[in-house]
Amino acid sequence: MSILTDLANGVKAEYTEVKRDPLFAKIIAIHENRLHFSAKLVHSFMTRQLVTAKKHELWFVFARRPLRFSLQEFHAVTGLKCVADGNSEETNWVDDGGFWNTMLKTRGKISFETIRKKHLQEANTWTRVDRLRLVYFCVVGLLMAIDEKSFVSHEYIRRIMDIDKLRAYPWGLRSFDHLVDGVIKARSDLSKPSYVLQGFQEIIDLEKTLRKNGLVLYSFISATGNMDVIRDQDFVRTDEMRDERVDRMEQLISQNHDWSKRLWEAEEPVDTAHAPAPAPASAPAIAPASAAQTESEVVHNEGGESTEDFRTPCGEVTSSSGSRTRKRKVIDKGAEERKKQLLF
Repeated sequence: MSILTDLANGVKAEYTEVKRDPLFAKIIAIHENRLHFSAKLVHSFMTRQLVTAKKHELWFVFARRPLRFSLQEFHAVTGLKCVADGNSEETNWVDDGGFWNTMLKTRGKISFETIRKKHLQEANTWTRVDRLRLVYFCVVGLLMAIDEKSFVSHEYIRRIMDIDKLRAYPWGLRSFDHLVDGVIKARSDLSKPSYVLQGFQEIIDLEKTLRKNGLVLYSFISATGNMDVIRDQDFVRTDEMRDERVDRMEQLISQNHDWSKRLWEAEEPVDTAHAPAPAPASAPAIAPASAAQTESEVVHNEGGESTEDFRTPCGEVTSSSGSRTRKRKVIDKGAEERKKQLLF
């Protein structure tokens, strides 16, 4: 159960007041409307990332269509401030003798776990302002993906001491960068057991439904709300890396390109510790047929259609114009084992 549910029950008046504050209104609305992601869907995105030179945006493939996740999409969903304008610098906090003031002075430790088990039961003796700070503190902790048992940095306590400065802080920029960094670091862990799911039939079925029913799947979210601005200048980062491959994708998106026939090249991690000895120059390497036809490549479908018509394929190199140049099998020797495990 989310810490926000505990706050709604334990400090109801203050929770309601923070809920009405535009600062985190959308974040709380996402929680209350239970707009949670499926772990399998997220894992599907993680394993279908497009490799680009971009530092501040991610691209994925779903139903054969490229999807972007950038600051523009993050702001559209969360409503968080994404511009650092210099109006949120930390200032010296005023000693008001309250709970949070004492926590800073004594360098006390606090976590979501201690809030649940101890501080919520004592919050009725705090000042109203300190209870408001408690709600803001917990929302910030959720944005920054702080583990329940981890002690929270005093930086966040100092931030909530001045509510006006808290509202001026670019939480969207900070939490988005934190999220993107986490996704990039997790790429190397995707082959580990903790990142594996049991089967992807549900994801394949979802892709099939989108295609068969003619539902529109947008590659980006326009700040205007009508999907007419691919890249809003308000969310362009000055240190972003240009990538002509991404430029080409965006050009095709603006031209309503039909992605249904697009085959995306796959990049497999190289395990140097167990790499086979190189074949002689005169003998081309040939993958065994049994290895090439793994369960991850063949999905049984009781209907008359082949599931391959709907899943996102990989293993074919295409030029920027879409022409096919060569084709190869992608061997996934660990697919059998990975499908037996669940991600929680």
